[in-house]
Amino acid sequence: MRKALPLMKGDVIAVCAPAGPVDASRLDRGIARLAAAGFVPEIADGVLASEGYVAGGDAHRASQVEWALTLPEARAVMAARGGYGTARILPLIDWKRAVRRRKLVVGFSDLSAVLSYLSTRLGFPCLHGPMAAADLAGRFDPAALDAFSRLAAGEVSPREPWGDPTDRIRGGTAEGVLAGGCLSVITALLGTPYEPDFRGALLFLEDVGEPAYRLDRMLTQWVQSGRLSGIAGILVGRMAPARGESEEGILRVFHDAGQRLAVPVRYGFPAGHGGKNVALPFGVRARIDARGRLFLLDSPVESA
Repeated sequence: MRKALPLMKGDVIAVCAPAGPVDASRLDRGIARLAAAGFVPEIADGVLASEGYVAGGDAHRASQVEWALTLPEARAVMAARGGYGTARILPLIDWKRAVRRRKLVVGFSDLSAVLSYLSTRLGFPCLHGPMAAADLAGRFDPAALDAFSRLAAGEVSPREPWGDPTDRIRGGTAEGVLAGGCLSVITALLGTPYEPDFRGALLFLEDVGEPAYRLDRMLTQWVQSGRLSGIAGILVGRMAPARGESEEGILRVFHDAGQRLAVPVRYGFPAGHGGKNVALPFGVRARIDARGRLFLLDSPVESA
């Protein structure tokens, strides 16, 4: 693992738009909150571009990401928002060159395409965490922003339970390298050169508004492909059910997946689309104990 340098107060965070179009007022609110937390946001040129359901053409969005990753003074790269389109720019970026400066890459939702590829294929830890024009602009949670700041600074102890305790779906303890993201996004990477490698992973999965049968279909594809045969366990975010459905259907789907894989499954970690968005480090070891508490056994950044 090539860990990033710690992100401290006063450090620059480069903000770019690799996915959906960005609302200017939401971006302003998110940038103001990053600044109030002590960071120095630098915004990519053309971040407000719009072309249908993406934030400008593929080459335009790829150039923003490359700018952010190579900006000498930036310690972190944060997506403005998710939506759709990140997977389309993956072939346009020289990733091995882009990650030489060892910055934290931060985001969730559609950014799972980048996070899962970098953390499992290139050995580059990332943060599944806040985005400037998404959760930082809307359902703002000061505690979640503080958790992100502490994790990015390398200030979390392996003896400290991280996030809220989770509910038991299938019992047991699990230890592995945290990886995963938005289930529908990472499933779309199967069979591509950017398919994540989840061998030995403590797999975090979340999504939003997906009917239970579609969650089942995606998980079945992963199971039948054999790509989850070596995972240590599954940690599920608290997921909003599709209209007309209940959370019970989601629990049943993940219980069945745990049965097929013979691994522990815990539900309700407060990260992703489901409300509170506590940052998770992908690419570092973590453990879930019998009480459903998550412990981060390593840091995504070098020791300060």
